[in-house]
Amino acid sequence: MQLIVKEFAKLGLNAAQTCGVALGRATGLIDFPVPPNSSMRKTGAKTVRNYYISGVSCYLPIATMALQSGVRLREKISVLDFGCGVGRQLLHFTRNFPVPAYSACDVDHSAVGFIARNYPSVTARTNKFDPPLPFESGSMDMVYSVSTFSHINPEHQGDWLREMHRVTRPGGYCFLTTEGWTAFKKLRKMFPSEAAERELREKGILYKEYEFYAEAKSHKSLSPVVDTMVGIDKSYGSTAMTPEYIFDKWNSVGFKVISIVEGIIDNRQDLIVLHKAS
Repeated sequence: MQLIVKEFAKLGLNAAQTCGVALGRATGLIDFPVPPNSSMRKTGAKTVRNYYISGVSCYLPIATMALQSGVRLREKISVLDFGCGVGRQLLHFTRNFPVPAYSACDVDHSAVGFIARNYPSVTARTNKFDPPLPFESGSMDMVYSVSTFSHINPEHQGDWLREMHRVTRPGGYCFLTTEGWTAFKKLRKMFPSEAAERELREKGILYKEYEFYAEAKSHKSLSPVVDTMVGIDKSYGSTAMTPEYIFDKWNSVGFKVISIVEGIIDNRQDLIVLHKAS
């Protein structure tokens, strides 16, 4: 019952935001695709302003590191947004670097539908919660993913890293974000004890399934737009990793970990730069 009440509230917020966005377009304040409020909230953005600004703070470090790494973002290369959601980063990439051929994928078919309707030049695909992705091997010059590996169960992490390696062309780059020490300070509700911090220091990785996961999975939602579990059919929660763990483990799948920039993504997540040898 509580979930139904929350979903009705989300639908109400969606309607209210639609009216506000229409006014914003009429006055020239909004000139970009705006997803439903409930869809934005799946990415942590509660308002249109937050959606736009947080998109900038996520996109900009990735674009900067890509250019520094020699990725030719001003040329017609292939770029994949893995776990695209409703385009929080894609909005800024396609605006500021319009030449590349962009692809985007997510487990949430309602989010992919929004991308397909509002970004017609982007190849938008729904993927399953397990690999493979619906893209050819070696087809992407650059892959980026924001706040996806911060939710994947450690048991499945290796599978998705190998899939990132598969779709990246030789010589290409991946830019993935994770929850590190900066984010851990903000994860006290998930990992409240001192023992959790000790475990993270010792093991380099912590995972905890969201408390709402089981209830949400058994709940029949009013609409996929307000359903937080669309496409998620395995354990889903919060994953924290130390830079030492990533340097130690992530090289084993074929990538070379070039650098880790801590806390740079939306003042929270770490940015991991991976290179696939030519």
